[in-house]
Amino acid sequence: MLMKKLKKSSSFRYNEEDERTLLEDILDFLKIFVIGTVLILLFINFIAHPVTVYGKSMDPTLKDGEIGFTNIIGTLLTEPERGEVVVVRMTDPDTQETSHWVKRIIGMPNETIECINEQIYINGEVLDESEYIDENYKQSMIDQFGYFNMDFGPITLGEDEYFVMGDNRPYSKDSRDTSVGPVHNDQIFGKNVIVIFPLSEMGVK
Repeated sequence: MLMKKLKKSSSFRYNEEDERTLLEDILDFLKIFVIGTVLILLFINFIAHPVTVYGKSMDPTLKDGEIGFTNIIGTLLTEPERGEVVVVRMTDPDTQETSHWVKRIIGMPNETIECINEQIYINGEVLDESEYIDENYKQSMIDQFGYFNMDFGPITLGEDEYFVMGDNRPYSKDSRDTSVGPVHNDQIFGKNVIVIFPLSEMGVK
């Protein structure tokens, strides 16, 4: 009888320790889950933010449906530069709804920008766009629509105004449109887009 009682007691103690270990495992998991969630929120809100490209306005640089991240912290550490791809925060004046547009900075504060015969001019000087405008794609748009860059301007920017445009000029609604106009520094939400999907397009744009 004594032996049986000892065995039962020993078995009971083992189960207690096993339950205590399971509880500790659950608490450890919860700690990891909470810390992971906080880190993800910090990453999304202060370091990088998810971006999905909608529409053709940045073709062929960024294509419709591509998914990636934009660099948020970069807007705090460095000033905007000409030629950078940026994610711009736009607010609808009627609904006050906010959306994010992916564009490229073309004109900088206090500059005068205009387009004459397919050529962009900054302060009277021709702007070299060969780094981001594909000439073959440009010609295909001219063949299709009869133009790539429509004439506009001259437009003189203010102290805190940036002129943004899409790379696919016939399809892009941007600073050329009077309902949009130049954007301000505090509207620039992120810099560059790091494409992660599809894998074939992965890279920094």
